[in-house]
Amino acid sequence: MEENTMVTVLMATYRGKQYLEQQLDTILAQTVPVRILISDDGSDDGTREMLENYAGWYPEQVFLHHRTQHTGGAAGNFFWLMQEALKDEKNEYIFFSDQDDVWENNKVSVMLHRMKVLEKGLGKQCPILLYSDMEVVDEDLYEISPSFAAYTHQDPDRSSFAELLVENQVTGGASMINRALLTHCAMEPEICCMHDWWIALTASCFGVIEFMPRVLSKYRQHGDNVLGAKDAGSFGEMKARLGRGKEVEQNYRRMLNQGIAFGRRFWKNMDTAQRMTLRAFLALPYQSAAGRLKNIRYNRFYKNSALQTLAMCLTMPRAEKLRQPKNEQAAECENCEVKTAGQEQKA
Repeated sequence: MEENTMVTVLMATYRGKQYLEQQLDTILAQTVPVRILISDDGSDDGTREMLENYAGWYPEQVFLHHRTQHTGGAAGNFFWLMQEALKDEKNEYIFFSDQDDVWENNKVSVMLHRMKVLEKGLGKQCPILLYSDMEVVDEDLYEISPSFAAYTHQDPDRSSFAELLVENQVTGGASMINRALLTHCAMEPEICCMHDWWIALTASCFGVIEFMPRVLSKYRQHGDNVLGAKDAGSFGEMKARLGRGKEVEQNYRRMLNQGIAFGRRFWKNMDTAQRMTLRAFLALPYQSAAGRLKNIRYNRFYKNSALQTLAMCLTMPRAEKLRQPKNEQAAECENCEVKTAGQEQKA
């Protein structure tokens, strides 16, 4: 690695003491030097004390930010970290770390090499998102599945803007981005489902996403995961989702309003085709099941399996059922002719 290349790992923590030491040790054991920028969101289980110890032991590598105001969630915590990273122009390459995984000691070097190859061909000004596969393991690191992508029925080839509007394919803890993408996505949006989904949407719209099928970390599955790996394509999981009506409505609401927030942020930067895709996506709750199916097929709003896509078509609530609670109103998409879910469609 070039001596002047700065690799920064962003880690957002909250009550993660149980597995945090192993995660930090495997990052610090990388074959290339890294800096770890950490933000703790008010842990009260000894996490902060452990982080302070590491910052003392590795003063040139571990930087703990003390915060007085809590974000209340992993996404907000990561966006805050991205803003901090953006302030230093030396932060060229950004990795994202969970607080409970285990990295292979060559993860950074392998992904960094590939990133530089991509930048050589596309230019450093091109926003790039690179992410790898992971092994799914239990609390004691025993294998559950050799591939996170296979276990969750993800199709890494589904990385178009349309496909990412309806389903995220990218896991933050397996990802790295270059500075060009950081400048696009560091500012926290009004609404987003998760930071990694927002980053993937941004990269699909304005840059490049590449999946590395190589396993470079272990994804630890346990009861406290913010978003655990699930056998998402199984009939049992689909049946369970259908039984969680209110949760399903909330997920659709956030997904649609994430699209609105994306339009508000980037409308002037999007091309005509991207604007048309976004408008079509936001029209879904206003359509009948038949109209929705036609829209999905025409614009390729496909989820990872035909069963999941069909379920979205049949179970997405009509617009009147997706009205926002008063404390969760999303403003109208600037210059976008489709309003917030629940409001009348102009076009």
